[in-house]
Amino acid sequence: MTATGSEREGFADMALLVRAFQVSKMLAVAASLELADRVQDGPKPVTTLAADCGADAAMLLRLCRALAAFGVFAVDAEGAVSQSVRSEWLLKDAKPTLHYAALYWTTPGSWTAWGHLEHAIRTGSCPFEEVFGQPMFPYLSGHPAEAVVFDRFMQHSPDARQAAVVEAYDFSGIRLVVDVGGGNGALLKAILEANPQAEGLLFDQSAVVAAAPPLLTEAGLADRCIVQAGNFFQAVPAGGDCYLLSQILHNWSDEGCLTILRNCRAAMTPGGRLLIIERVLEEPGTTNPMNFLADMHMMVLFPDARERSLREYSGLLRETGFSEPRAIATQSPFGVVEALAA
Repeated sequence: MTATGSEREGFADMALLVRAFQVSKMLAVAASLELADRVQDGPKPVTTLAADCGADAAMLLRLCRALAAFGVFAVDAEGAVSQSVRSEWLLKDAKPTLHYAALYWTTPGSWTAWGHLEHAIRTGSCPFEEVFGQPMFPYLSGHPAEAVVFDRFMQHSPDARQAAVVEAYDFSGIRLVVDVGGGNGALLKAILEANPQAEGLLFDQSAVVAAAPPLLTEAGLADRCIVQAGNFFQAVPAGGDCYLLSQILHNWSDEGCLTILRNCRAAMTPGGRLLIIERVLEEPGTTNPMNFLADMHMMVLFPDARERSLREYSGLLRETGFSEPRAIATQSPFGVVEALAA
């Protein structure tokens, strides 16, 4: 094939995709050195910037020049580095921020597991467990520095998932929201801040919810939210009007999902609301590249984990005592799948 005209443009785009892993690693280094925050107040000579972050000035200049070629930062003829529209998203307090995403995607666990993708495609095995000999969450327990990056990535979701859910769903008539597997409480915090009539119950493993009290106290929500440790494969706290499963079901096989859903249903009274907050795959013939990248990442990290379509969620919910679900779109890539306890 000989490329001509517009075909050459497509070739250049494809060539960049082939080397995209290199850009990801450069962005991770920029985030680790906090370059965006260091030039927030104006341009800095690369020598000053290097001294600030403990880097080699010549190497740092080459990194910044390469990123600037992609529109991330700007570098002038004298070697001064300044902010660009794209690098602003690497600021730690940007809303939303990509700082923690840039760090997470190239952590040793994620980076190494993706390196074994072909073996997984050929054999059906889970890359992460193939490489590390254990599931991801026990691995994170033994690698606390990576666990911190993962937790911060989830807390500072670059898709602004928490705000999008609060905006899209009406929580006004709800008295008690139970966040099942709610991590450090970032989503529950957003819901309670926007709905002063509601109280919350955050439920997750003890090591996970340990990070929640400071977040809730800082937000002035400690008196409106109970933090309870437990295992959603064994039981779920009763008494809620609304139960949340945010980015939980995509971690598990259908059998695992059925167990979680049955435990939620056992804790609910008829008419209680269940909200599944996940990426919902489109029907065949439509594409959202980020959703399908997310599905691939689930395949890399967990055996049998995956993103699902509304039709697949419907089958799981019917089998566990819930009504036919309805999908509610948000301004983020995540949708809300609502079902009622039958």
